[in-house]
Amino acid sequence: MTEHTKDQIRQKYDSYKTEANIQDFIRVNQMIEAGDHLIAGVSGGADSMCLLLVLLQLREVFGHQVSVVHVEHGIRGEDAKRDAEFVRSFCERRSIKCHICHRNVPEYARMYGMSEEEAGRVVRYEAFREEKKKYPGQNVKIAVAHHLQDHAETMLFHLVRGTGIRGMAAIAPVCGDVIRPLLHTGREEIEAYLASAGQDYCVDATNDLDRYSRNKIRHQVLPALYAVNSHAAEHMYQTARQLQEVGDYLEKQAAAAQEACCRFTADAVCIEKELFFRLDPVIQSQMLHRILGILAGSRKDLTREHVHRIRELFDKQNGRQVKLPYKMEAVRVYSGVEIHSNKNVKNADNGTADDRDHLEKQFSFRIIEDISEHMSQISKKKYTKCFDYDKIKHGFCVRSRRPGDYLVIDVSGSRQKLKKYLVNEKVPAKERERLLLLADGAHIMWVVGYRISSYYKVDEHTRKILEVTFCGGREDERTDSCNDFRGRGKCKDYGDCRTDQ
Repeated sequence: MTEHTKDQIRQKYDSYKTEANIQDFIRVNQMIEAGDHLIAGVSGGADSMCLLLVLLQLREVFGHQVSVVHVEHGIRGEDAKRDAEFVRSFCERRSIKCHICHRNVPEYARMYGMSEEEAGRVVRYEAFREEKKKYPGQNVKIAVAHHLQDHAETMLFHLVRGTGIRGMAAIAPVCGDVIRPLLHTGREEIEAYLASAGQDYCVDATNDLDRYSRNKIRHQVLPALYAVNSHAAEHMYQTARQLQEVGDYLEKQAAAAQEACCRFTADAVCIEKELFFRLDPVIQSQMLHRILGILAGSRKDLTREHVHRIRELFDKQNGRQVKLPYKMEAVRVYSGVEIHSNKNVKNADNGTADDRDHLEKQFSFRIIEDISEHMSQISKKKYTKCFDYDKIKHGFCVRSRRPGDYLVIDVSGSRQKLKKYLVNEKVPAKERERLLLLADGAHIMWVVGYRISSYYKVDEHTRKILEVTFCGGREDERTDSCNDFRGRGKCKDYGDCRTDQ
């Protein structure tokens, strides 16, 4: 056997091993299920071509479909056109559906005041999600080609920029609808796999330019770390996964703490001082960061300094304020601190989609059709309520109050205007404007934190239940005349409502 033949055998074995390792990584992280439609982001570079080849090779194993999106960023002129044609031609030869998107990243970066690196990432994911909309009714996931060195670069980039536990966890294998099958595969292994398959790829010259921050880490910092330990990137990945577990645990503790000492309205949250200072400092910080993320709709640009300024506010005089990102502000009040989002909450009928999404993300909804075992478990909790689904006439939505709102206050069907109910309950005028309402037209199903309309109560005639949980509320077992559904037991407690990722 010649040396050339031996090399070919070794190459084939290494290729099989790489494929098997990626397949195991996919299984362990539960990335792909039978019937999934995977949109692969393919630039034409080595990483994305390896991703595409592996996904195509594993179709028989996992039973998924593959289509491709290539984003041309409007930066590299003829080289970019060459890359787009390379990807289009590859897909055409293999009968793979391919969509080429053209974007002007420099213009986008100028318009939104961000770097070209960040703008490129934003427009890519916008393109992926636009493509995803073309497949309604399918379980569509976005597959991207981040690998082990990308993960190490991200971890270092976050570290030098300043970050917490979440940032040090770097890139997750699965994040919502985004999967990263190559995240535990090294760049050398990727290139060896392509060589074994005889697959060429495009080279992006900008990857060699150190004017980009990540490229400096790639070309200068990482090689220095490899000189210390050749497995540096792999060890960093293992540490990041441990940090992710710690972060997940702290997030759960923060969610429980939030229930204990916070009260949400449509655009604000009140944190009770006495209960807040019973918390461990690390949970205080995690909870404040979580609350800011809920109100803002994102945790980007929310830093340790913002959390520190809110914590200091508890020791200030009433009326003192702190300005925060996303037009938020924190105000010292008698009972503690209120954080306002300063977003004008509009009625569901004329608000924007973003307004409705901002409200509805604070709730979880579940329809229960097999109610036999739930009839003895109707919730007594303040922020989890059950409704007779079949009595909903116009569809339900979350909104703020408007003229004409009413609710039914007793089993005989007596109506009461919402305004009169709030006055009778001595709800402060300022708080009335921020109350969250679950509404069926003008009929208020639930004044969140107070009561539901008697009309929607679950009874022996109920066939289907709508269970609604307000994730920002503090659950307790307190019941009033309208929360006591014939003295029955409690529903499950669904735990934290994740707003991140």
